[in-house]
Amino acid sequence: MRPRESVRPRPSFVVIALVSSLLVYAGIAVARHWWPSALMAPLLAVLLWRRHRRARFSAYVFFSVLAARGALTGVWALPVYALAVVGARGVAATDSGVAGAVRRARAR
Repeated sequence: MRPRESVRPRPSFVVIALVSSLLVYAGIAVARHWWPSALMAPLLAVLLWRRHRRARFSAYVFFSVLAARGALTGVWALPVYALAVVGARGVAATDSGVAGAVRRARAR
């Protein structure tokens, strides 16, 4: 029998949806010739999927820049998308924080 290597937990629905939306956004960015976004969106998707320790910070920076660019250029779908993603990440973090607190309380 093989010793178990580090087993990664299954990605949550929010992570799967976020990674999928980033890949779709990368396709849209390529079609519109938004090259910095076209390069960064798949990179951010990989960081989030692999649970890199700086992935959440990178996502907040990416979506902040995305929202600012959308607001400055009048492409209002970008700030809406950025706010929706940051909101979903916040709810997921709150849910996992509450779930962790409940598990710790039950373990006592």
